[in-house]
Amino acid sequence: MREKYEAFKLLLRYDARCHEQMAEFQDLLHGDRREDISRIRIRFDLFSDQIAGMVSCLETMAPGKYVTLKDYHKKFDFYVRFLLAPPEIDISPPFVLPLNEINSAYKNIGNKAKNLAILKNELDAPVPQGFAVTSNSFHYFIEYNNLREKIDDLLSELNIDSTHSLDWISGQLMERILTADMPPDIEQAMLACYDELEQAANRKVITAVRSSAISEDGECSFAGQYTTLLDVTREKLTGTYLKVLASKYSPEALCYRIRNGLSDEETAMSVLVLEMVPAKSSGVLYTRSPLHEAGQGDKLYLHVIRGLGEALVSGAIVPDQYILTREEHPRILDRKEKYRAVTEKQVEILGRWGMSIEKYFQTSQDIEWAIDNDDTLYFLQSRPLHISAPIEVPPEREVVEKDLVVVFDGCERAAPGVAAGEVYRIDDNHKLENVPFGAVLVTRDTPPNFVQVINRLAAVVAERGSRASHFATVAREFGVPFLTGSTNAGTILEHGSLVTVDGDQGAVYQGEIESMIRKDAPHSEKNQYHRTLKEVLGFIAPLELIEPAAKNFIPEGCRSMHDIIRFCHEKAVQSMFSTGRPGTGRGALKLVADLPLDVFLFDVGGGIAAGKQESGDVPFAEITCVPFLALWRGLDHPDVQWKQKPFDWDAYDKIELAGGIPPARDSFAFASYAVIGSDYLHFNIRFGYHFTIVDVLCGESATENYCMLRFAGGGGDFDHRSLRIDFITSILEQLEFAVEKKGDMLEGRLAGLESSVMQDKLDMLGRLLGATKLMDMVLENEQMVILCVDDFFNGRYSFSQEG
Repeated sequence: MREKYEAFKLLLRYDARCHEQMAEFQDLLHGDRREDISRIRIRFDLFSDQIAGMVSCLETMAPGKYVTLKDYHKKFDFYVRFLLAPPEIDISPPFVLPLNEINSAYKNIGNKAKNLAILKNELDAPVPQGFAVTSNSFHYFIEYNNLREKIDDLLSELNIDSTHSLDWISGQLMERILTADMPPDIEQAMLACYDELEQAANRKVITAVRSSAISEDGECSFAGQYTTLLDVTREKLTGTYLKVLASKYSPEALCYRIRNGLSDEETAMSVLVLEMVPAKSSGVLYTRSPLHEAGQGDKLYLHVIRGLGEALVSGAIVPDQYILTREEHPRILDRKEKYRAVTEKQVEILGRWGMSIEKYFQTSQDIEWAIDNDDTLYFLQSRPLHISAPIEVPPEREVVEKDLVVVFDGCERAAPGVAAGEVYRIDDNHKLENVPFGAVLVTRDTPPNFVQVINRLAAVVAERGSRASHFATVAREFGVPFLTGSTNAGTILEHGSLVTVDGDQGAVYQGEIESMIRKDAPHSEKNQYHRTLKEVLGFIAPLELIEPAAKNFIPEGCRSMHDIIRFCHEKAVQSMFSTGRPGTGRGALKLVADLPLDVFLFDVGGGIAAGKQESGDVPFAEITCVPFLALWRGLDHPDVQWKQKPFDWDAYDKIELAGGIPPARDSFAFASYAVIGSDYLHFNIRFGYHFTIVDVLCGESATENYCMLRFAGGGGDFDHRSLRIDFITSILEQLEFAVEKKGDMLEGRLAGLESSVMQDKLDMLGRLLGATKLMDMVLENEQMVILCVDDFFNGRYSFSQEG
């Protein structure tokens, strides 16, 4: 009995933890909080272990009864681990591949390098000479230095909503990469490829070393999140390679990756080494509008600056812009020129290449390019263009537009949408890390590291930059309205003022215009993070086993881990609830109390004051079981009347004369018994021809506390017994029990109460049990039931004397 009781208490603790962990999984799916997959794997490990513990406890309580339950747990455990598992890791050569040897079949090369190789090898497009360091090299580097466990441990501690946590974990991770040993095999392969570049050029070569991570430049752009290092010589190649690897763990890269639900292993760092282009001019070509503007999608958009493109993509400059037709030979339709860094012929050549590249990849493209001092064009990157969803203007908007107070308009629309919030102006007194949730960020420019706070932002207004910047790409991915080119925004928009940013029309309005704000699906419901967690929760959260009496309430009916939790809990409670009498008196103690009840006690720990005998009599004053004392307090209420007279047990009329109390005999056959612990009670009470079972846990944890009641039998006929059941049901429901009636039997359940509240309920339950001893011989009709219920709550606890 003690073993069973201890297993039951442990099972209840597991059950409470499992429900808490399920709630946390649901919060991760539907809330704004994001965690690294390594942390989610640890969460699931703990969760699955708790369920295994519940299954084991149930096996202890009911040996051999539910043997197949373990198999169903293992099955769901396997499915979830499969969904959360990292991709297959390959640490074998090749570690380096020249661009002219790469094709679309290579899975160990990131899209940036792979797409450039395709342009070079398939389209014969002008691309600098170079090579790619494969993702195999990254995995080998991690294994060579035994870093995987250390990385996962740090990532599992990361809170991306805390700037302090993000900076500290990032610093720890980057330090481990930068101070790790470079595997000789990788270093030799890189230097050999570098030597081939210099031999082919017949001169010293200066290179640009760029990230080309797996999953970069695909569904997730990772625009600007990793490091690019320029003017790299052969001597600096190894150190530069490590810096690019380390940028995988920069605060902005960690934040972006985790918000998109990608694991660390899924974004293994491949690195692209390209011969530097001494750029006279450079820029970005969009083969369509990224904003899904009505009537504007059939145009090419070219952004141009002088020199290297870093100032453009970092949002530090407003570029020249050209709009071209989408034809085999595109024509210039419109232009905004300041620098005049390219000729009309060069613009048209770029347009033709843009159409050819889009045709090959069969999707709109975001293309980076540069023109050197000899007017030679080179392509540096081509990736899918992220186009925002179509703009749907709410019908109410036309009504309110005439009343709008325009703060300013005419801005460039870098990312669409409408949002409202208080202005947070970046300056010396207002740092980026302190941006509050729901703010409208006002800034001079928009470096890519702003992604660290993108989940806090309602909208962004920048004085400089363009829709071709890296941050604009990220803002469109995350659905954050973004306006650029608002020259005096930092002066006009007061810190703390409430405004509405209209990313569709390029304007800012005074106050919050609720009717303009679209309720779009949140970004979280569109990315890999949401899809992965939704699949995981599909094996965790659904509940099929609802009704314990249903035919499918068996191990084979479990369709999720929630079903296993529900099954274990229900069967464990039933097992305790239906516990048979504790033997023939061995180890049992007879209660000595004032009430005319024979009660035998079986202490499973803490129910009786320390030092008492294992057998014999125990005075009521020695009882320390909290729920027993509370229930007994109700049974012993002064208004509950008890009497005992000589009677023949087998004669029904003499039982009535005895007030429904059986004769006192030192035998479990006619007595009541209680299994007690410090906070547990299983009480089987016999009142004449009916019996009651009360099963209670009343401890410190409200989530674990419960009270179950079963009441059945009686000396009256079925109709009278049923009336008593109606009486008890009405009172229990007012005491907040959930009650199920089955003829002349009922089961009630109460759960989730603090100990003090549960004790008050048990007190009232004791009064109720004392009051109903012979009511099946008193009640005549439903009206009488209603009157007696009212009397009970007015303090009447004895009904049998008056009839």
